[in-house]
Amino acid sequence: MHQHVENLLHFAEKSGLIQARDYHYIKNQLYHMLHLEHGYSLKPVSISHPSEALNPILDELEKLGQLDGSQITRDLFDAKIMNVMAMKPSDVEYIFFKLFMESSRKATDWFYQYMQNVNYIRMDRVQKNRSFHVQSSYGKLDITINLSKPEKDPKSIILASQQESTSYPKCLLCIENEGFTGDYTRDSRDQLRLIEVDIEKERWYFQYSPYIYYNEHAIVLSEHHRPMKIDKKTFENLFYLCRFFNDYFFGSNADLPIVGGSILSHDHYQGGRHHFPIEKAKTYRSWLHEDIQYTILKWPLSTLRMTGKVEYRLISMAMQVLNSWQNYTNESLNIRSHTDDTPHHTVTPIVRKHGGEFTIDLIFRDNQTSKRYPLGIFHPHEDKWHIKKENIGLIEAMGLGILPGRLDQEMNDVKSYLLEGQPLPERSLKHQAFADQIKSQPSWDSTNIDHIIEDAIGKVFVGVLEDCGVFKQHDQQSMDAMTSWLKDVTTS
Repeated sequence: MHQHVENLLHFAEKSGLIQARDYHYIKNQLYHMLHLEHGYSLKPVSISHPSEALNPILDELEKLGQLDGSQITRDLFDAKIMNVMAMKPSDVEYIFFKLFMESSRKATDWFYQYMQNVNYIRMDRVQKNRSFHVQSSYGKLDITINLSKPEKDPKSIILASQQESTSYPKCLLCIENEGFTGDYTRDSRDQLRLIEVDIEKERWYFQYSPYIYYNEHAIVLSEHHRPMKIDKKTFENLFYLCRFFNDYFFGSNADLPIVGGSILSHDHYQGGRHHFPIEKAKTYRSWLHEDIQYTILKWPLSTLRMTGKVEYRLISMAMQVLNSWQNYTNESLNIRSHTDDTPHHTVTPIVRKHGGEFTIDLIFRDNQTSKRYPLGIFHPHEDKWHIKKENIGLIEAMGLGILPGRLDQEMNDVKSYLLEGQPLPERSLKHQAFADQIKSQPSWDSTNIDHIIEDAIGKVFVGVLEDCGVFKQHDQQSMDAMTSWLKDVTTS
């Protein structure tokens, strides 16, 4: 264990987490935490990621009976090890804004790398994700099978059930999470560091996701624990953030259940330095009115793109479109704005800045339910739940499918069924029709089966997005109605 501690200290110094002057202080703190005896003089071995030292340290602690063998206990403890080497939030902010005076790019580059070095962003796990592309009539879409966040093992589940619940912090996005030690029901936030960003005299905080789904996956959260709301302030804040971080996009999940993200209780946005498939979407209809270019995208989710140079004009038009959509009903297309006093319509907005121009995409969302579709009419339909059942949020609406980690094992079962005739086990019986459809195709064999399965998964994901589209691209009546409505709203 002494060797691994020395390796970790060497990594910390080499990556700038600590200075050479800090070496003895940090070493003493770690030796005390790990109950190690002094007197060893070891030459460090270079490592490329903290996990290369942390995992064997944790293994040894388990052998000694100091850890209980659950994954959650390992994660809680290694966060505390890394936090010994982490800077205080004020020191992180000082460096960030010092670099920001040169450029926002320098500041975010440094902060993103720092959060990896301190092991808050667990890149060793993120790299386990299985990613591939699928060609579709909407262009190339991206797929990720999410293997980065480990499923809870039986010991962790038992420990979580015994944990007394607490309301502090109120949710995973509250500012009080910074430095929160975690417990058996919630991940550690020991090394979490946030950057305060004042938007129109209100405090917001910028951070990176610990399990990033795309490059520099950032989250911007309100100081206040309040429900998400799509309104004029939302648009203003997204534009502000795109100016502040001038090479990031920013967007928001919708603010209604079913079509919103996983956390609707805390106002927040997502952003990053990443290009999504929606950016390359082709044009279905386009028109210019005054100083704004309007484009209905050829995209499975019904989307209007507005492009212009004048920020307040784009915000004003975005509000005009939102207000109209919130009251839009078309019974012939099964589109209804309200059921009694319950609203159904909102948007998923995304803002980008390119040189002197802004674009804002408004993805129209409808959260109606019915007897046939109790989880949502414009939600993944049941025939696709074997691949994706969860809500379609901001990231997936932009063309990056985040699929459950269970698929990795289940697709291996499908592969064995196809190549070896092995019956699907119980956990994978939901894929029987999916597997038989592949089996009926003449083009697969042992040399291309992985690609064939990935392509089939991708086609299901395309169907998932089409289910969520309010105006259907394959239905001329539907698209004519969308075009007519939006032209009236934007040119009146």
